[in-house]
Amino acid sequence: MDLVISRATAGDAPDLGIVGPAAYAAAYHDDWDDAVGFFHHVKTFGPKAMAATLEREDARVWIARQEGAGVGFLTMFVGSLEPISQRPNGAEIPRIYLLPGARRGGIGKKLLEAAEAQAKSEGCEYVWLDVMEHAEWARAAYERWGFADIGAKTFAGALRPGRSRAMRVLVKELK
Repeated sequence: MDLVISRATAGDAPDLGIVGPAAYAAAYHDDWDDAVGFFHHVKTFGPKAMAATLEREDARVWIARQEGAGVGFLTMFVGSLEPISQRPNGAEIPRIYLLPGARRGGIGKKLLEAAEAQAKSEGCEYVWLDVMEHAEWARAAYERWGFADIGAKTFAGALRPGRSRAMRVLVKELK
């Protein structure tokens, strides 16, 4: 496996804008029954949205490539307060997504390790993220990687009737 993980640049926005919508749709399409709402949410992963993320001063983004093709990415915002206690000196990881064929190969962990090293180098004491409560497969991976559940919040989007909007907030201390 020819895997390369690197910091994303503006030139990576088109590839990020393909990986993001595809990976999100593969993981969470069953949560939506409103095509218009789903379109608008998936658009937040598109090339323009990713280009805007890359322009943010607090953003750090990594892309995973196999054979030159983007297969996953991770976004991190340095200085973000976790939403439960508003603790300072953290970094939020709002998005870590892999294309379906790239899962279970250690790519997500390698993306996270790159982000953690960067966060530590910038003086962050912890990283945090939130995950849909019903996404047990994702929560299990985060727990394997050392994250601990610290509380709940609610997903702002409108999901299909009967689908919980509950999210879990997870934190990993950086030593």
